[in-house]
Amino acid sequence: MTKPPLLLFLAHGGDPHRVAMAPVLAAAAERAGWTFDLYYDGRRSGRHFGGWEDGNRTEATGTGSLMAGGRHLDHALWLTTCFRVVALGDPASPLWPVVEAGGECALRSTDPAALYDAAFRLLGQPLPQEVAVLDMAPQTLLGIVAAPFLYPQLMAEPCLGIDASADAGLRERLETLGARRFTGHCVDPVRARTFPGGLDTVEGKVAGESYASFSVALARRHAAWGRGTLLGDPDLIAAQLPLAASKRLLPLYGRPQTDVIERAADLIQAGADPVYGRQFDDHDFFALGRLGRGLQIVDPDPPFASTAAVPLRIAAPPRPFTDFEPDDATLRRWAAEGRVLTTLVLWSGMIRELHCIPRILDLVAATGLRCGLVVTVDSLTQSSPADLALLAVPEERGGVLGRVELLLGSTGRGVCAEGEMPGLENQGGELTRLLADARAEIATMLPPGLMPRGWWPLVDSPLVPGHTPRLHWEEGRPVLRISPRARPSEIPAASVEAAPEDTLRTAKRSGAPAMDARRLIGNALRRYRLDRFYEAWRPYDSARPGPLRPEVAAAVRSAGFDYMWTKSGFGAAEAVVTDGGFVALPFTAGDWDGWSPFYTIRNTAQVRSAERRLTRSGKPGWLASNIDSILWMLPGEVLEKGRALFQVAQIVANGGGTGTLVNVTPNTVARYARILAEAKAGHGATAPPARPPEVGGKRAPEAAPETRQPTRDPAEVA
Repeated sequence: MTKPPLLLFLAHGGDPHRVAMAPVLAAAAERAGWTFDLYYDGRRSGRHFGGWEDGNRTEATGTGSLMAGGRHLDHALWLTTCFRVVALGDPASPLWPVVEAGGECALRSTDPAALYDAAFRLLGQPLPQEVAVLDMAPQTLLGIVAAPFLYPQLMAEPCLGIDASADAGLRERLETLGARRFTGHCVDPVRARTFPGGLDTVEGKVAGESYASFSVALARRHAAWGRGTLLGDPDLIAAQLPLAASKRLLPLYGRPQTDVIERAADLIQAGADPVYGRQFDDHDFFALGRLGRGLQIVDPDPPFASTAAVPLRIAAPPRPFTDFEPDDATLRRWAAEGRVLTTLVLWSGMIRELHCIPRILDLVAATGLRCGLVVTVDSLTQSSPADLALLAVPEERGGVLGRVELLLGSTGRGVCAEGEMPGLENQGGELTRLLADARAEIATMLPPGLMPRGWWPLVDSPLVPGHTPRLHWEEGRPVLRISPRARPSEIPAASVEAAPEDTLRTAKRSGAPAMDARRLIGNALRRYRLDRFYEAWRPYDSARPGPLRPEVAAAVRSAGFDYMWTKSGFGAAEAVVTDGGFVALPFTAGDWDGWSPFYTIRNTAQVRSAERRLTRSGKPGWLASNIDSILWMLPGEVLEKGRALFQVAQIVANGGGTGTLVNVTPNTVARYARILAEAKAGHGATAPPARPPEVGGKRAPEAAPETRQPTRDPAEVA
């Protein structure tokens, strides 16, 4: 069978011309009926990029996975098995050995003129006479990098593209190929005047704009071209050009991004779900939730966007997944014995987190853990079939069949604050539609036995005031929470002179960081390792999830799920069971993350503490919590934290500290909760549920009667 052709552009992450060249090559490939992709090499940290952070940045922060840990070469090899790959670009690219083993080389060069000549000949396209000149250098006091946001314009009409840093030799070589007109787009006026041979015209400007106003104006100009949204900083926008080109995503960015989300609300709502990109901070999830859209997070590294075109097919397992679950009689016996079941729900539903999945499966195989794995449509379509195939492979053949249950996360394609989504009171509104569509698409990829039966939310209920102590103990040392630095805000450069002094300081912080007193103190604390005793006050330390929203549960049930987890009612094993047996399960172990609005397990001490609390009364229940996989298993994180996660998985798999807990998959916990609710109803229990057990001589507030859920974490009031 003939493989479809793919043009692969290779460049270094510091090459300014790459940002102008990539959309030109992508558009030419599209006109020729080819697929397009790219790879920008560079120094990477492999660490979790959690959003905006003032100070302590390195050139590798937020650049994606390590090359070996992220299996970049493996991803490139996978491309050559699916496509006829023809590569061109930087001779020093580390992908050449793999590409040449399974693909073809069009040209090794960093010269834009030579690469354009080779590419357009290969694609059978005429070389355009128009040359778009972009500017990758920061502009104005805000340091706006304009070039990455201009790709919709370069893809709309045939043209060539170069950076304003081009020399006279490059211009001459382009003119030899037939270039006749050089047009500047959002080029700094000084660089425009000094461009070799001059520019015929200069269109657009950056002066007086913020990232939000600049990117929104461009997005509105190209709204007819766009079908969705790419939300992120310039480096991410540049690296995700193949994704943006294939899905026609309009680029947006702001500092903070909630500003640009509000400015472009109509464009975002008119576009498809999910919004692709990455968060400035977790407030973005709430802002997008109010627009009915989730965020699918990507990093500037593989997996290659083009692999999504290859259909994922997982073979049916030799035995149904339900064969590995205890039957109802066993669950009733455990309930009579007062047994506590235990499970972990591992979040890995973003494209950037696919590097975690092989490590999750290894963790399960090595410890014997039974757990849930939260996925989305995009994490399935972009994942490696070699990894997910193990879900249907029996243990005796090296797989994890029966031990890893898939759950669908949030909107089904991205993540947002689901309790903020519009239309929930109207038959579930957008949430029901998105989840039903996602389930239908997943059904084409997974056998029935692996289809998600449960749903996982980021935060399914509105947040209410909560309490986090300023002084706490962590790993045997006291830690004091200090006031955070204010979130940055942008002001147009034209208004800088008229701005008050405090606003100027804020504007400078949002561009190049200033060496202020706070930074000096922070550097001193780090130098003497005193920073271990201080921690910034986190965005969600003063909030907790409120009561369960019945509309959310109804929307999830309408989409075809059997049960859901909820962030409401943390701490008590008291499920909400609706008509038809749909179950909403609270988590019972771990603590409030604070940086992100959910509960998570961080160490074995939290497992043991929850075990003591839940087994003290002798009543049946469940110990369950989240594992935020990206904080443990991204290639840079696993080197530091992998052992701690292994210990958490090991203690859960082995029945807790006492060995009396029963490790099961999440669906088994849902079935257990139904049986416990039926038993309670059978005994005529109509009173509100008992309060959570005492911890440290205090109790959590009682739940609202209609929700049958406690609204506070009983462990955190100790």
